[in-house]
Amino acid sequence: MMRTKIVGGLAFLLASFIIQADSINGTIIHISDGDTITLLTKQNKQVKIRLDGIDAPEKAQPFGNKAKQALAELVFQKQVLVNVSKEDKYGRSIGRVYVTSTRDKQ
Repeated sequence: MMRTKIVGGLAFLLASFIIQADSINGTIIHISDGDTITLLTKQNKQVKIRLDGIDAPEKAQPFGNKAKQALAELVFQKQVLVNVSKEDKYGRSIGRVYVTSTRDKQ
């Protein structure tokens, strides 16, 4: 009986966490550095995103430009889905980014 209550409680907490997570769709229009991007939604709203679980060098640090370039190759001008987990003290959304499609580069 006790085990059922614990499992049920954990399932409820997990469901609550999943429901609270926001998702944002859009196109990546700017790469700030190796762990921060700007997304443009279909409503023309710009959203600054900090990659969850990534800590890349800043632009002025060694390999900062390489980190920015590597991230740009992965997501710049691509359609993405961002699962936002929280917001940082600078107002950036923190989330995981999934590339959903690519845009033709002209």
